[in-house]
Amino acid sequence: MFLNIAFSQKDIYFLVNSHNAYILDIMMPYITDIGNGFFCVFICIILLFFINIRFGLAMGASYALEGIFVQVLKQIVFTDRPRPWAAYVDKFAVHLVPDFTPYSNNSFPSGHTATAFCMATIIVLVYPKLNKLWQLSFFIIALAVAFSRIYLSQHYFLDIYVGAIIGILSSSIIYYYFYRHKFKSLKQHLWLDRNLLHLKG
Repeated sequence: MFLNIAFSQKDIYFLVNSHNAYILDIMMPYITDIGNGFFCVFICIILLFFINIRFGLAMGASYALEGIFVQVLKQIVFTDRPRPWAAYVDKFAVHLVPDFTPYSNNSFPSGHTATAFCMATIIVLVYPKLNKLWQLSFFIIALAVAFSRIYLSQHYFLDIYVGAIIGILSSSIIYYYFYRHKFKSLKQHLWLDRNLLHLKG
């Protein structure tokens, strides 16, 4: 919030864009894919089959909820917000990563950031006793995804800031529903704590 108040979105974007490097040009497209919806769905399938159904459904529901929020804002509310590179490329020297095709519109908010923070949050909420370094590492990865969105000229800082909030709130709501409310203690829902490979067991 401080950065959003103290600096303009243009200044933050060009601070990141001007500090580019060959190694970052290679890494960032791969890092940004961690926030891709297909990657999240893949993780959900792994959880369903090898961890437990409750966790897999919770992550899938978190992704679905944040996706609804993001798409409503992108497609209905802020339909004409251009991506940073598209807004500035005609007036300033903008660094674009080679072989990466950027989107031109619907910048607000960042869906990749929302998905990354959604996944990190639900993991930490479901496993609160997980080693603190592991918990921190999930959010560092989410922050890396957020940074990659600015580096790749796909979003402003405000876009990733709001995306992170949406991801965290979505997972918190779904966590309460799956772990603290409706499905917490009902015996008929014990199947949720098995994985699909052992569902009949």
